[in-house]
Amino acid sequence: MGYCSNVLSGGRGMMRGGMFGMGILWWILIAVVIIGAIYILKNRTNQQRETSHSPYQPTHSSAFDVLDEEFAKGNLTEEEYLHKKEVLKK
Repeated sequence: MGYCSNVLSGGRGMMRGGMFGMGILWWILIAVVIIGAIYILKNRTNQQRETSHSPYQPTHSSAFDVLDEEFAKGNLTEEEYLHKKEVLKK
């Protein structure tokens, strides 16, 4: 009866898979941890990229750039542009 019960139950009683089964569980756990870490790091870098291009940060490096842009848009006449440029140089 002992031989038959070993064959029918997988031969190892309650463990059935033995160390091989536990090894697979450890590899699955390690894979889940690695995938989770990659996912978290990827989301963190995406959030940093999005905040670095925030609309609340100034996009102009100097007052001269703003002045040039306004003149290019046609919001200032040439006379106004030159006058404001002289004022900024002082």
